[in-house]
Amino acid sequence: MSVVVTVYDRVQFLRNALESVLEQTFESFEIIVTDDSNNPEIKSVCDSFHQAKIRYRSNSSPVGVATNLRTAISEARGKYVAILNDDDSWEPDFLDLLVTPLENSSERILAFADHWIMLSGGQIDVRRTEKNTVRYRRDTLVEGEIGDWETGAVLDHTVPLAMAAVFRKDAVNWDWVVEDVAGAYDFWITCLLASAHKPAYYVPRRLSKYRIHSSMETARMTADKNENMVFIFATLLELDLFPRLRAALQRRYREALFVCGKDHLFFDRLSRAREFFAKSCKVSMNGKALVGWLLTLLPRWLRNKCLAALRERKIEDLN
Repeated sequence: MSVVVTVYDRVQFLRNALESVLEQTFESFEIIVTDDSNNPEIKSVCDSFHQAKIRYRSNSSPVGVATNLRTAISEARGKYVAILNDDDSWEPDFLDLLVTPLENSSERILAFADHWIMLSGGQIDVRRTEKNTVRYRRDTLVEGEIGDWETGAVLDHTVPLAMAAVFRKDAVNWDWVVEDVAGAYDFWITCLLASAHKPAYYVPRRLSKYRIHSSMETARMTADKNENMVFIFATLLELDLFPRLRAALQRRYREALFVCGKDHLFFDRLSRAREFFAKSCKVSMNGKALVGWLLTLLPRWLRNKCLAALRERKIEDLN
């Protein structure tokens, strides 16, 4: 069993993450801490445990989150892999409860569970946790094997791969885990696993804690942040890995293009915004993308006024 802990230039939560792995009731595992920042402080935290189970590795220069993970997994010795972000943590029986279903059936490719949402200081946010469970449809699942989990994996994002899952290392073609998927590497790996059309197993317990804080990756705002989702949906359609879901994937691809257009519009990158809005309309004509494209043609003062009015209307619609 190989546990891969991804980290980049952040140390404040790492000790807690590693402690949660070392406290597992399941004992046969290695921990690979893969550091994409080559930060001596991170190595120092790892060394301070004096644990043979912990293996620190780093890249001489940043390679990106997907390549960093892929490289670490290429060095993994276990037949199963679990990914843990440096700011999250596991319950003591996490590995025991998720490895066992895979050991019980060689056909099962993945075992996953639900998770808690915790605040920066470690406090559990029960309300957000419950909403999150419902949002990703894990409230509809019961314990046991799931034969057809394509829709849940690809459209509903039901599998929390980077915080509450264990999967077979050899079930993924790691050459396909390219840097274009960036921070959505967990979703992409889930899609690759689902494309094998083998069963998964669900444990209806919250076996890990997902930390939300100001320096988390999802809080980062850049013009190109969501371009990885365009790449993913375009690739899924090109490879036709899920023929039954093709129409839904086209809608997701169209929406991803619109979101990228909106991001570039927000950062005043008008030519790129127009490009994404036009591609979204090319997939299928939609009013949102058309309005976005028209906004890029307006003078800045008028464009900003229209954007402010649209934001105000959206807020009113929520009331």
